[in-house]
Parts: sequence; structure tokens; C-alpha cells
Amino acid sequence: MKIEIPALGLAVLALVPVAAPVAARADGVESFKDWTVVCDNLRACTVVGFGSEEGELPAVLRLTRAAAAGAPAKVEIDQSDSEAGLGGKPPVLAVDGKVVLTARSKPLSEAGGFTVVLDDAQVGPLLGAARNGAVLTIRAGDRTVGQVSLAGMVAALRYADDQQKRVGTVTAMVAKGATPASGVPAPPPVPVLRAAPAAAQTGLPSKPPAPVQALLRKAECDVGPDWESQKPQAYRLSADQVLWQVPCSGGAYNFDSLFVVVDKAGKAILAPLEGVDDGLATNADYDPKTRVLSSYSKGRGVGDCGNSTAWVWSGEVFALSEATVMPVCRGYGYDWPTAFHAEVR
Repeated sequence: MKIEIPALGLAVLALVPVAAPVAARADGVESFKDWTVVCDNLRACTVVGFGSEEGELPAVLRLTRAAAAGAPAKVEIDQSDSEAGLGGKPPVLAVDGKVVLTARSKPLSEAGGFTVVLDDAQVGPLLGAARNGAVLTIRAGDRTVGQVSLAGMVAALRYADDQQKRVGTVTAMVAKGATPASGVPAPPPVPVLRAAPAAAQTGLPSKPPAPVQALLRKAECDVGPDWESQKPQAYRLSADQVLWQVPCSGGAYNFDSLFVVVDKAGKAILAPLEGVDDGLATNADYDPKTRVLSSYSKGRGVGDCGNSTAWVWSGEVFALSEATVMPVCRGYGYDWPTAFHAEVR
């Protein structure tokens, strides 16, 4: 599925599913060596640092910051390796072997692991110490229990400063200047989308009509034996329109569906998904109660990279309502950062 940046300049990334860091293909999403940045349409940014490819006990640092001038930078560091426990000791953070601070921790998940949590006042000192460093180490007593590479950190933070229009102000993380916080422009308003009225799901056809099947052939869909249990689904968008979801192609963990809208006269068109030009969506589902069509695509089976997208039916188009992305496959095993967000009413 090819996802283009919508006309409003919204950041939706077409995933490149490779294990090594890759340059992003949308505004607000970039990678710098072992660090990746995702900023959304409201200028909120997530900056992520990973362990080096060669390093032991890799951890994932997540720095999040809203766009408001006075918004603090929040930092947490996740260690998912259940063997690298803290043993009841507080996590100590060191840069190139030099201790910087002692932080708090919390369990990462029921499966194990832990999260290091920094207080707001600790973020500045840590970033200052890490700016010229090579490796950030988490220690528990005399044991090393996690490492984050600092290669690319300064470039990533500078990019986030630029995306948030903080460059040259006292609020910047790296690109500081003398301009007061008032020089940071207010974030843009949240886009508001109106969902079409819900339609009764009655009297739906059981078999795609010929025009839908013609579009399926034109899309060169390759439906294999793994799709035998997947049946075409029909949903009523309105009294005069039916949405068809038809299996198209699939692999080990990503399965594409073709979405087609058929009007009362029997005319069929590819579903107008904002940012998508071929009517295809991956691992997709439509909820007629909310009028939301959602999809997600994994870059690899463990699900530590990929993208997800949601659209709401407005009565004319499926308008983009949310997008998340993690463009590098480096062990980010939880909710992907938000690249676009709108309010649906």
C-alpha cells in the first residue's frame, strides 16, 4: 500500500521495512544514526534513542515533548530484557562511565523488564552530559543492565527543536539562543472531523457485484490459500452507498484488502482513503458504529516497527484521523509514536 502525504502537509510515512535505520519519507519523521524522531501535525515530538547494533543489553530511550513553549521534555528508558533486572536497586545513569544521576523505576510489563523514569528537573542535566558522549549506561549497583547509543542524539534533538520552532530560543534542547519562550509560536489547532451519520447494516448483499470484481482484477490481487477463510465483507455507508472490503493479497503477517464503494446505480470506485491512491489497506477493519476504517502494517513479525492509520467516513471521503509510525526495526515494542492526530466528532 502506498501512502502519500495529504494535501495539508500531514506526516504519514510509507514504511520501509528494514532492520537498519532509514531516512524517513515524510516531513516530521527522520532518523539520525541510532536515533529517530517523529513529530506530528500539532508539533508534538517523540525522540527515540536505541542501543547500538553491536552493543549488549540494548535499551530504548523515549523523549516526548509537546509543542507549547513551556512544555517540559519527558524522558523514560525501557529495558525489555527480563534477565536484566534491577534487583531492587535504583537505576543509576552514566555517560561514558561517569555517573550523572540516580533515577526512579517502574515495571515495564507483566512479562518483565523495567522502565527508568526521570523527573523533569533531571532531563536537562542528562542531555547536557550526554551531548558529547558515546554511550548512556544504566547500572544497578555494580552491574550494567542497559545501554543506549548516543550516536545521532544531538542531530535528533536539533531536528526536534527545528520542528517545534524552538531554534534560537531559551526553550530549545540543543539549538539554544537568547530569544525568550514567547518567541515559540503556539501549536496549530487540532483538526476537527465530522463523522457521517451511522447507517443501519441491513439488507446487505452477500457477493461483490461485477464492478467490484472488475476493480479487484485491475488491482492484480493475488489471493492465496491462506485467504480461504477471509470472505468479502459489505458495510452500508448510507442509504445509497455500500463499502466492500475484499481480500487482495497477503503474506506471513500483513494482509491487504481492497476497499470499494458502490453507489445505488451500481457504479463502483476505489474507496477514497485520504493519502491512499489504490484503495488498499493492510490488516484493515471498518467499524460501522464509529465510521472508522483502521489499518496497520508491521515491518517485521515481532511488531517493533511499522505504521498504523485510521480514517473516518465523512459522507464523501474517508478523512485521515490518526497515524502512527515507527520507521526503524530496533526493538521499539509498544505503541508507535503519533504522526497525525485529529478530533472526530
